[in-house]
Amino acid sequence: MSKDETPISDQLKKVVDDLDLEGRVKEATAAAEQVVLRGLEATGSYLRDHRADIEGFIDRAGAAIDRQTAGRYADQVEQVRSQLSAGVASLADRQWSPVERAPEALAAPEPPEALDSHEVVAPEERPGSEGPAETSGWAGSTDPV
Repeated sequence: MSKDETPISDQLKKVVDDLDLEGRVKEATAAAEQVVLRGLEATGSYLRDHRADIEGFIDRAGAAIDRQTAGRYADQVEQVRSQLSAGVASLADRQWSPVERAPEALAAPEPPEALDSHEVVAPEERPGSEGPAETSGWAGSTDPV
């Protein structure tokens, strides 16, 4: 225990509360979500504007591969071509507009119950323990902490 006999878990909670880490994480999460959605919207806009060019490139690339391989992989090339075309269509047709949401609306995960327990004790502090564990096995192979 520290000088004031406050458990380390309570000390950590106080520091987290003092620094408003939860609020800052929520703000950062909301900002990151907005950036990703703006990027997806820009990608979708580009794909909508250049969809015919992209589809033409995919078709030309598939034809070139078929020519170079004498059609040996035509089924696989067609499968990849159709998957690429479907992906382009999916991204181009979807609207990725940013969602206006306050950072407070984001749900914070609940801390594990073990962190709230005052019964969590280091192994060497448990009743009946006589200092650090034996040095047999892996414990003897590592540096003391």
